[in-house]
Amino acid sequence: MKQVVFIILAILITGCASVKIQPPAKHSIEKSRTYSLSYEKTWIRAVDWFADHDVTIEKIEKTSGLLTAKYLIKANDEYLDCGEIKVSGTLGGPIIDQYGSLNVTVREVNSDSTKVTVNFFGEFKLKANDAWDGRIVTTNGRCVSTGVLENSILTYIGR
Repeated sequence: MKQVVFIILAILITGCASVKIQPPAKHSIEKSRTYSLSYEKTWIRAVDWFADHDVTIEKIEKTSGLLTAKYLIKANDEYLDCGEIKVSGTLGGPIIDQYGSLNVTVREVNSDSTKVTVNFFGEFKLKANDAWDGRIVTTNGRCVSTGVLENSILTYIGR
């Protein structure tokens, strides 16, 4: 009888979905650049980046130099590092969606110089079906930027 109970417990334990997450390492990235451009020219180029990349602006405050994206931006591993996600005990592979929040600040240093800072950070949402009973298993976590998006925006503004 003990063997039957042990076997049933072993099946229950190994049959359940498991998600193990090792958080991402912090990346050393360039988030700011100073340009030999007037505030007006730099501001226009920053706004143009949003328009040229179909990113809807939520806040556009020229006097404070703040631009923020309205929606979370769907991203991939090129732009966000969500750490190492290991999933077992699921039917098929998990669906992992990554989303990032973006804001850009434009600050006048002097009449011929402007500093731009790009902040991009994110999260992931994981969804899978448990192999044991088919129930939906979900989890989420934080992601850090790889620096690719920041570099892309800063290079675009400096062109």
